[in-house]
Amino acid sequence: MTTKKDFIAIAAILKNERRKTLSDQDFTGKVKNILITSIARQLSDMFGATNKLFDGEVFMDATNLTEDEKRLPL
Repeated sequence: MTTKKDFIAIAAILKNERRKTLSDQDFTGKVKNILITSIARQLSDMFGATNKLFDGEVFMDATNLTEDEKRLPL
């Protein structure tokens, strides 16, 4: 069974990949960001179906960068 620890680790991976797209300010970066969001939503749906305590909104928030994180050097 997937646990909160697993959800946190997966969200961190997605967030890290999203951070990498910041250096791609062109069309490619935007496509990558859309793809990461799509994957995150699909994972969120799957986790919600397998764990009744899973909060998809919290997970999606955890995969996104905060304004402060966006300003950090790559």
